[in-house]
Amino acid sequence: MGFFCIIEGPNGSGKTSLIKSLSEKGYNTLSSPNGTPLAQMLRSACRGTEPWTDIDKQVQFMLFSAARLDEYIRLVHNVDKIVFADRWWTSTYVYQVVLQGLPVEFLEHTIHPEEKVDLVVLLDGEDEVLINRVFAERALNTEHGKCRWTQDIDTMKQLIRIYREDLPIYLASKGIKTCRIDTTNLDRDMVSEKVIEIVKNNE
Repeated sequence: MGFFCIIEGPNGSGKTSLIKSLSEKGYNTLSSPNGTPLAQMLRSACRGTEPWTDIDKQVQFMLFSAARLDEYIRLVHNVDKIVFADRWWTSTYVYQVVLQGLPVEFLEHTIHPEEKVDLVVLLDGEDEVLINRVFAERALNTEHGKCRWTQDIDTMKQLIRIYREDLPIYLASKGIKTCRIDTTNLDRDMVSEKVIEIVKNNE
């Protein structure tokens, strides 16, 4: 059987760097929603970037769900290897369910009936460190993390809290294993080594 590990956390916690490191080490990775041609086509509308800044939240939710279901069917289901995903429906829970108030049942109805999440790794860090990382990266790359939810500091802090408090409670209620890694003082290689060790201990 394969092993499905989701890498989660707020912007600036190091998800993208970690996924790149794991990919370089030869692991199967995907960044959602971006892992299949369909997901790539839907990505800008999912993220609420131009020209989709005024997209209805329910339409946006359905696009996220369609992209992730397609990614699961094509890239995860029946794959007999470790697969790491940078974001998943766990992000949908944070953004659309908690932040935007959509019913959690709406989310649960869209998850593949055979899906099994073996582990969720929650990357975290000090609030100011996470926010400063986002702004520093954007100074180098204006397209980095460009989405409707990271345009102001208050919303970013709210998302950090949801990832830190609400998401772990929901995952525990579903019997999904989680572990938290504080990346404040860790580089990407240190984080990837920790994650690989955790996965090996949970396979």
